[in-house]
Amino acid sequence: MADKTFEEAAEELYGLAPADFIAARKTLAAAAPDRETAARIRGLRKPPTSVWVVNLLSRRAADDVGKLSTLAAEMREAQDDRDAARLTSLNKERRMLVAELVRTATDLAEREGVATGAGIVAEVERTLGAAARDEAAASAVRTGRLLRPLEASGVDPVDLTDAVAGDAPVAAAPVPARGRDDLAERRARRDAERAAAAVRREAADAEREAARAEARMATAREREALLQERVEALESELARIRADADAATAEREEAERARDASAERLHTANREAARLTGPS
Repeated sequence: MADKTFEEAAEELYGLAPADFIAARKTLAAAAPDRETAARIRGLRKPPTSVWVVNLLSRRAADDVGKLSTLAAEMREAQDDRDAARLTSLNKERRMLVAELVRTATDLAEREGVATGAGIVAEVERTLGAAARDEAAASAVRTGRLLRPLEASGVDPVDLTDAVAGDAPVAAAPVPARGRDDLAERRARRDAERAAAAVRREAADAEREAARAEARMATAREREALLQERVEALESELARIRADADAATAEREEAERARDASAERLHTANREAARLTGPS
């Protein structure tokens, strides 16, 4: 057997059936190019059956497993955008994809002669479910060198400590699912739709405000007309009252003149009477 690097040995080991793991690890360690590499190969742990099933799935159905990365990226975007409707839709899609992958994984395991009980299936489902929620977890699953089951807890990142044999690769680009191959374009489209909706709401608010202003203006015009009519009526009444006042003033002045004339005649008559009746 040719010397193998640690990464090559790990890649080979985790593609083997569980029953062949121990013997192959011993053989690969013995063929290592140096003691350090041999020690690292001997330190590789045999994965539990559920993890072997996930690794088998990742190697035999890589394109289908790649859809987990696409879904995880979309869920992260929907969470960042706080898009509840999109999250609801994606969660439904996640359940369907995970169920489909679990069925494929158990079929592949059975073809390899490995039985998968309820406990194993449950762990496979939890691991794939975690990968569908977290892009880094999806990348770890896609290595095909997973060491332990994964689990997503709430919105925190999936714990990947000692989860992969060897170095985990940089997350690959998500595999397009049903033609969704450009998350940035979809996000830009959603942002544009939100902006358009905001503009429509602003226009609707402005239209309502304009309608309210028009109604206020019509009410003000009506009140202005009524008050103007009242002003004209009051001005007409005031003119009539002023004319009556002027007439009353003229009548008073005429009466005063008549009184003064009568007083003067009385005074003159009194003087004349006194003169005529005075001492002879």
